[in-house]
Amino acid sequence: MLTPTKTTNRLHFSDLDPKRFEDICFQLLSAHYNWKELVHIGREGSDGGVDIRGIQTVEGGDQHWLIQCKRYIRITQAELKKVIDTIVLNYQESARILIIVACDVSKAKYDYIIDYCEKSGISRPEIWAASNLEAILYKYPKILELAFGITKEQQTKNNIQKINAGIKMKDKVYKSLIDHKFIKDPANRQTILDYPASRFISAEVYIRDVNDNTYPNMAPMPEGGISSWFRATFYDLYYNGIELWLATGHYVKVLMRRDGYWEPLHEPGHLKLNHPDFKLIDAKMIGRIPYHGIKNLIPDGDQYTSEPHLFCTFDGEDDTPYEEVYYKSYGYPDEGTIDWEFDRSKQTTF
Repeated sequence: MLTPTKTTNRLHFSDLDPKRFEDICFQLLSAHYNWKELVHIGREGSDGGVDIRGIQTVEGGDQHWLIQCKRYIRITQAELKKVIDTIVLNYQESARILIIVACDVSKAKYDYIIDYCEKSGISRPEIWAASNLEAILYKYPKILELAFGITKEQQTKNNIQKINAGIKMKDKVYKSLIDHKFIKDPANRQTILDYPASRFISAEVYIRDVNDNTYPNMAPMPEGGISSWFRATFYDLYYNGIELWLATGHYVKVLMRRDGYWEPLHEPGHLKLNHPDFKLIDAKMIGRIPYHGIKNLIPDGDQYTSEPHLFCTFDGEDDTPYEEVYYKSYGYPDEGTIDWEFDRSKQTTF
């Protein structure tokens, strides 16, 4: 069994033994909700797709829960669907379904499962991903210490270290990666407003996982993940780090419905493209790397490249360096339009 990581970054639930992960989930559920009955049946094996069963007393009677725990490093839409299908196949009763996973679940995957359940007549499930688990776990210091050996005092110390590291890296980024002569010239103000990436010393940057040992050779592409080093395009700075323009040169569009709800597309051929209630919009996909996730940098490249290199922790969603990925419309300043952020609350899957 791996030793759970004590880290100033995110908690590594995938370091836990699968059965230990179930135990932690059971303890969190027991502490977080009031139960009439809560039973950990996964320990006995042959669970039929359910690790924990619970009963809550609610207005009008008892509410049954069917809970599955998956200590996966990453999970696909197909795997989430299989979890739902297995539970429904083996348990015909009316119950709330909760899936707890050790990894992140993107909004697209979540929306896919919600849409699948609605179309299949299955009650809307709940999904606790790594970020949900972490937020809940910090509410219960004793369980946190039991799982990862982190006391409340240690976590406060870790948070202070993260803040200090982020402030230090922010200063380093500003000093090393910003073209100060360019930004100080009043003649360039409009250019910076129209093209915020113009403030950087280079158009492109190499992003490298601190654990990568393949550079400069081609890094293997993990299933459902990204390469451990890659080249990207600077986009802008934000309050907590650096923004990158992702997938430049690839198909990135937004399919928007008349009511403002939208879905990002990364390949052509969507069935709704010719529907009169929908329109297709050129889009940019933007990834945000926090300052504290950048551990070091080389501003002037190396013997292979002339662009900067950022050494980052890949502990964001789906094992990427990003704390967030969002979408903007593709602006054309020469034509009087600028990049405009799509309403995140209306992102969906059609």
